Amino acid sequence: MNNTTLALLLLSMSTSVMAQDLTKAEQHHVDNQMQQMTRVHEDSAIIMIDENSSYVSIEYVGEWTEINNYVSHDEANALQLQKVGKKFVYSQTGDSLEFLEQKLMEHIEKDRPSYFSVDVYRDYHGDSGEFNYLARVIEYK
Repeated sequence: MNNTTLALLLLSMSTSVMAQDLTKAEQHHVDNQMQQMTRVHEDSAIIMIDENSSYVSIEYVGEWTEINNYVSHDEANALQLQKVGKKFVYSQTGDSLEFLEQKLMEHIEKDRPSYFSVDVYRDYHGDSGEFNYLARVIEYK
């Protein structure tokens, strides 16, 4: 009876460990990659064309603003941003963290949120020695 109870207890404890937080170095790496993603906003533009018999001169004058729209949860609270949505990006077993980052960048480029934050988790996949990665993207406005 005691052996069965102990075995069931150990089994329940081992299966209850699900997605774990990444190490600080891995989360820092993802944060750095996401901070490099910027959004360019064109404030104003003027195009001047000067035609002459021997040349055509086109001059573009404009003001562009580069906005870093990746924020931490604390920055989102400080800016009083509202959560718009939450999405999850998954990796396959054996995919690297860099592969997940590429999928995240594609997702962000496609959705183009005003602001976003990313939490990355990993789950050890059985006895294979490989991890599954999961990213939670929270979009703000």
